[in-house]
Amino acid sequence: MNKLNSDEKLMSMLSHLSIIIPNIGVIAPIVIWITQKDKSKFVRFNAIQAILFQLIFFILIMVSIFVGIILMFISIPFLEADPGGAPGALFWVSMGIMNLYFPLWLFFSIYAIVGGIKSFKGKAFKYLIIGRLIEKRIYK
Repeated sequence: MNKLNSDEKLMSMLSHLSIIIPNIGVIAPIVIWITQKDKSKFVRFNAIQAILFQLIFFILIMVSIFVGIILMFISIPFLEADPGGAPGALFWVSMGIMNLYFPLWLFFSIYAIVGGIKSFKGKAFKYLIIGRLIEKRIYK
């Protein structure tokens, strides 16, 4: 690998760290990838990894919300059957599933921070599974 300049390291780091900023998340690495893909394989590799990593995070969040809502709707007849009673276990399970956002965000953010720091140091960082798949396509 060629010697990396500070811009390449910075763009790679920002690709990973953008998951921390709500509502920007995946947009930043997409913009970085579009603007830098032909300039640096290192930046392209890190930006694509960040895009896929953040899309996986988004999909997990959407699935947890969807499953939680379905379970909540299933629990509604039980709540209506006993209006004065406490919500059943299914209701609380649905709430727990829908509230997976914070622990998932925390895990994904810490993992992305590690990736950002390593890439800023100019070291190769690969997310589990997706890193190897992307590396084969970019550095062939």
